[in-house]
Amino acid sequence: IPPLPPEVAFNKSDIINLNPKILCWIPTTIARLERARVVYETWGKRCDRSLFLIAGSPPTQPLNRSVYPFPIAYIGNDKIEKYDQLSSKVLHSLHYIYNRYRSDYDWFFKGDDDTFVIVENLRHFLRRRVSNQTTCYGYVAQTSDRLYPSGGAGYVLSQATLIRLGEEVLSKPEQLRLCLTDQAEDINIAYCLARIHVFVMNLRDENRLETFHPMTFEQHYLGKFTKWIERNAQFPQKKGDECCSPLTISFHSLSIDEMRMMHFLLYRIQKASD
Repeated sequence: IPPLPPEVAFNKSDIINLNPKILCWIPTTIARLERARVVYETWGKRCDRSLFLIAGSPPTQPLNRSVYPFPIAYIGNDKIEKYDQLSSKVLHSLHYIYNRYRSDYDWFFKGDDDTFVIVENLRHFLRRRVSNQTTCYGYVAQTSDRLYPSGGAGYVLSQATLIRLGEEVLSKPEQLRLCLTDQAEDINIAYCLARIHVFVMNLRDENRLETFHPMTFEQHYLGKFTKWIERNAQFPQKKGDECCSPLTISFHSLSIDEMRMMHFLLYRIQKASD
């Protein structure tokens, strides 16, 4: 087992859980249910529970559950089912999860419906972290005054973080309003977490290679970095074999076909033993 990173300091009450329970939650919309279905059929069902969140109310015509068999939660607020209201949608989703699942899972991973996650690698890293400490891990970007987790690459909150966030911010409308300072959901999350003195940490591996990735594998491997990454990444980005940790956790901005191809490459192709 590789050593724990230096930023993790343990107390006697800390417990390393070798089989952490992970709830994966994915904001989506009625119009993107086909994309949500592909997420569920590829990596979503590898979580201990996957939950797809829609801000609005259930459709008047019930969904065909044989086509969409995955768990969907409707928050019931149609006003925030808009792209420019994504911050509100994510915070209300966290409040929903806090109210119902805070005691049932050790970690709460947020991914988009165009994020691909290698859940086994996420679990591998989380086995070596403690969920009763307030922590947030992800791909770290930066503004002029704040580090924040890339929403597309995905980020994971410990149980302790969700509980404190729920008690001190999400359940208090006057505190919740103070989180909504920017249209970008991931920047707002960073400001919201800062209110409870939680700051995102980059989950690079022991060779300082990235595990969370805000673009596709092809873009990272070929070094086709967007201006956003070149301007805002916490660390200089690398291409080629150093683009990505062998224990990579996520990629972002995948099409439905790319999702399926990634799943095939990871779980269907095998190396012969001779």
